[in-house]
Amino acid sequence: MNKLLHIPPPPISAESEGLQALINYTQVLDHHVQQRARTCQSMLPALAFAPDALTDTGPKYPIRAFSYLDELERDNDETPADENQLLDEVARYFRGAIRPQSRHSLFNMVPEPSVAATAAAWLATAYNTNSLMDAFGGEALLIEQQVARRIGRWAGWTHAMGIACNGGKLTLMYAIKSALSRVAPDSLRTGLPPDIVILCSEGAHYCVEHAASLLGLGSDNCLRVPANSEGRMCTEALRRTLNEQHACGRRVAAIICCGGTTINFNCEDTHEVREISQAFAQEHHLKQRPYLHLDSVIGWLYLSLPAADKHQISCPRIRARIAEVHHRLRDTSGFDSLGVDFHKNGLCPYASSFFIARERRFMDELGDGNYHYTDKDFQYGQFRAYRYTFENSRPSQGILAAWINLRKLGRYGYAAYLNRLHEARDALTHALERHGLFRVLNHASLGWEVVFEIPFESDVVALASTRQELAMNFMQECWERVDAGYDLPLFSVVPEYRIDNDPNAVTTAFFLYPMRQRSHYEWDETVALIATQFHLFQSRLRIEQKTLGQMQFENPIR
Repeated sequence: MNKLLHIPPPPISAESEGLQALINYTQVLDHHVQQRARTCQSMLPALAFAPDALTDTGPKYPIRAFSYLDELERDNDETPADENQLLDEVARYFRGAIRPQSRHSLFNMVPEPSVAATAAAWLATAYNTNSLMDAFGGEALLIEQQVARRIGRWAGWTHAMGIACNGGKLTLMYAIKSALSRVAPDSLRTGLPPDIVILCSEGAHYCVEHAASLLGLGSDNCLRVPANSEGRMCTEALRRTLNEQHACGRRVAAIICCGGTTINFNCEDTHEVREISQAFAQEHHLKQRPYLHLDSVIGWLYLSLPAADKHQISCPRIRARIAEVHHRLRDTSGFDSLGVDFHKNGLCPYASSFFIARERRFMDELGDGNYHYTDKDFQYGQFRAYRYTFENSRPSQGILAAWINLRKLGRYGYAAYLNRLHEARDALTHALERHGLFRVLNHASLGWEVVFEIPFESDVVALASTRQELAMNFMQECWERVDAGYDLPLFSVVPEYRIDNDPNAVTTAFFLYPMRQRSHYEWDETVALIATQFHLFQSRLRIEQKTLGQMQFENPIR
């Protein structure tokens, strides 16, 4: 008999025992959360038009309506909670939360994260590491820079470095702050002068103004440049705005460019923008052109497929869309920075975002003006991230999750995922068209979202002030069913949607975000459920003949 078989296993470490206890308790919490959700769901009446809507947990955990102020007033019990109360508190936390694991979760760009990335993020949480400095965080700071360097290489930057952060808004803030320090270096110590503005596209994310406000620039000093029919900044409008600001004695610190938006995938032509900004600087004898940032928290995924390899995409429609994005992003190498959201389309759990710069210059531009990085700072034991980051207590979960997926999938694995997202878009579009009721509106989009319109009957239109009022009330009714716990499609509405970016072709539309491929039957089923809810909504209005409520919605996420 082989004596090696009698060698005792190594002793279980305290860390392993603690991790196993954590896993066991997490399973207890998960069981209670799911059980509570199913209990709430079991109390709902069955829907005649959707008998299976109570079979599975829906795209949202059942919600309850409440007043924040009333809840805060009642919250005065400071006695220790027992185990059952603790379980209930955890379940309460998830009431109303979206479940990206659901087949009907089509509300926004929220994929189910990969098991590998989620496990890595959990382990970083369990080990409680901090990415403040390398003496505390192991090699987290090295891996952070490896993620930035890898994506930077896709953009054409050989010396890219960056910062892991908790969302696209922070990537914009890092970019704007770098730009402000570049145009006004003394501002690091003395504060911002009053003659600085930044520009962004008309279709840029709504948080750009807030980022400018938080940085002390002021939201009024963020100027939006009109877009053309392709959703890009109009070149003549960009030139005119730059020259107008210069004539008024203002300095343009940055141009924030769209690198793909949630709706219509607005994406600038990076070559055009760079050439215009350089020509502007030369014409007016400026020391440097405006800082160029690509808000590519969505569009970064297109960089995973090298332009020379687009022939590997078999579907001509998908290949054409990706080729057009490649054409618009052909000069990212001439930009200064870009943003990445791994939790949007990198199959990572929240939150895993990266501000990625062409070089390490940002480390000084984001400092307080009293320290300058040299080569010695990049020796182990000397690296300090807190000199340039907004946070000191920096979580490391997003760093490890992003790196694990980059290593597991590789560049071409992400390119394949991009192709699958477009395949899902086409399959869902075909399901809508097969049904016959719906009109798909965004055939020109370069993204994988699906925007569609539902035609209300003329007699129903007469019961409302506007078609938008009807659409909003229909959307609210669909949301209320999902909020209650029914397993029905969770989708969204787009007030004042511009068809093909035409300001004269505006309507209220609906949109679906497929984040995984499904069978044709499953997409047909999803579309049929939306259609049935629509028919019931119209029938109820005809019978009740009641006045519709005025629905107010924030601008959609862009």
